[in-house]
Amino acid sequence: MNIQENLTIARDDEKSRRMSEGEVYKGIRIYVVTLLVLTVVAWCAVGIGRYTLHGPYPHPSLLAPETPFTDFTYLSARIAHFGEPNMLSRTDFMEPFAYPVPSIYAYLIFIRLFPNPLAAYLAFALLSFFIATYCFSLRVKRIAPGWLPQVAVWSTLLGFPLVILIDRGNIEAVIWVLVLLGIAAYTRNRILTSAILWALATSMKITSGLLFVLFLAKRKYGMFVLAIVATVAFSVLALAGVGPTIRQAASDSSKNAPYLRDTFILARVSPQLDESLFGATKQIIYLYTYAHGGSFLDRSQMSLVFLTALYLYNVLITLACILLYWFRLRRLPLLNQFMAYLVLYILLPQVSYEYKLVYIYFAWGAFLLFLLADAATGRSEIPAWSIHVILFSCAVIFVPLTPFAVATSAGHTFTFGGQVKAVFLIVILLTVLRVPMPSSLFGDLQLPAPRNART
Repeated sequence: MNIQENLTIARDDEKSRRMSEGEVYKGIRIYVVTLLVLTVVAWCAVGIGRYTLHGPYPHPSLLAPETPFTDFTYLSARIAHFGEPNMLSRTDFMEPFAYPVPSIYAYLIFIRLFPNPLAAYLAFALLSFFIATYCFSLRVKRIAPGWLPQVAVWSTLLGFPLVILIDRGNIEAVIWVLVLLGIAAYTRNRILTSAILWALATSMKITSGLLFVLFLAKRKYGMFVLAIVATVAFSVLALAGVGPTIRQAASDSSKNAPYLRDTFILARVSPQLDESLFGATKQIIYLYTYAHGGSFLDRSQMSLVFLTALYLYNVLITLACILLYWFRLRRLPLLNQFMAYLVLYILLPQVSYEYKLVYIYFAWGAFLLFLLADAATGRSEIPAWSIHVILFSCAVIFVPLTPFAVATSAGHTFTFGGQVKAVFLIVILLTVLRVPMPSSLFGDLQLPAPRNART
């Protein structure tokens, strides 16, 4: 190969790199514009509807101060009686404790250590997300110091999913921190640490266990088993702590399962906030029944239909996930698997409310790092259409769609924000399943050197 051929190849490589970099920044611009414009439109719709047209806000929120922070407020009232007999099964509180028992301790930390538990929790949640955003911002700045990625970072991680999490006062913020620390440990190959952190998170809410499959991707079969054993151990220890015996605590906790099933899973509660596949299934059944003149207001009949759908859903989803993993997911790079599991984290549960979208921050953040560190430098190839599809879908997922609804001539209102987001979650999943993305974040590629500033 002569000098002229070497120069031609070098020019072609540089041209390819510039094209890749241009597509990456074009995708980020589209993302930022879509996110900001849709967010402004949504909040304007909320303000006009509530303060100009004097209509109700579509869900209790910070804009409806009569019912703020309900998740923490209602459940912490019960947890304040920790150590008393039948604390879990008492019926004289606003709501049963329908979460796994280890999550009690996330509440207990704030109740026992602070005179104002709610204020302490809100401060913890806000500070955690701010610190995480700041650290991620620094990581992005080292790779691509321009202003555009920074706008994307700050407008995303402090956006609507965090707002609705704070709005409900949901304890998911504690689990989010555990998952985040586990991800940081995993990407640094501290597998034992990540296994323990993810096991603790899974003991509080079972869907975090999807991340255990990442141990199989690294052939860390022992860590996969350890994570499961640790989850069980944390659960047993939590039951022993609640007492008076492990068996009694388990029995008391199981008494709350019918409430969770009947109230949140089978009832069509706040569909505009539910991004789960089963939530979409319930919405389809409900709309079909309404369109065909059925007695859609008969709760007992609809619950029976939903219960049948739930049984089928559990069987079909389990089978589909096994087949998906065996025939596709396990063959993909770690970034693809990571993003897919986080999307499934939202889609698969029988109910998955808006605040759980904070976990998609991780998938979005990992994809952004991949774009800036690997795709923009030409070290990893990815079709331009997939960049735009994933980023545009993330923008729609992160904006508040709860104000949007369709009113019928009969006076019924159908909200559909959650189902729209479910569609875009599926779009991300299908794209990730189709386009391999070897990345430096998960060690498929070596880390690149920092690049010059770009706006």
